Amino acid sequence: MKIMDKLSTYAALLGVIGAIGGGFYTWGQFNSRLDAIESTPAVNLSPLKEKDKELNAKVDSALLYANEYKVDLIDRINKVEEQIKPTDLTLVFKEIGKIREQIAMLPEPANLKPILEQLQMLEEYGWELEEDIEELSKDVAIVKKENELQNILIEEIKLKGNNPLSN
Repeated sequence: MKIMDKLSTYAALLGVIGAIGGGFYTWGQFNSRLDAIESTPAVNLSPLKEKDKELNAKVDSALLYANEYKVDLIDRINKVEEQIKPTDLTLVFKEIGKIREQIAMLPEPANLKPILEQLQMLEEYGWELEEDIEELSKDVAIVKKENELQNILIEEIKLKGNNPLSN
């Protein structure tokens, strides 16, 4: 048994020596790679600085264009909003109701055709007004969404302009 104990001791000793030697070998490889990296010349960043100036000029011109477009959109929104006039149609419909009540009270032989035609025209005009208001509201909503989209595009241009690695 003494031989087995000695053999296992020697094997353990050889393992420790091998591990220490491997560590020194790896340390030497690391140092040689580090020396190779340190001996390379520094990177010339002046072309990147020139490119950065070009990108800043492009971003500035894009922002100027975007701001002009934004002002144009705001003007368009204002024009559409000016066309929208709040109209309360409840009075029109109340009057139509009153006229119908009066028609119902007329004696039977009365000629109601001209009155009914006028009433129908008045009612159609009321519906047209309501449709126009709905259409203008949709136009304003569309222009507002376009404005939001332009704001998003402006932010993307700003972000892209701040990234020196973007093209």
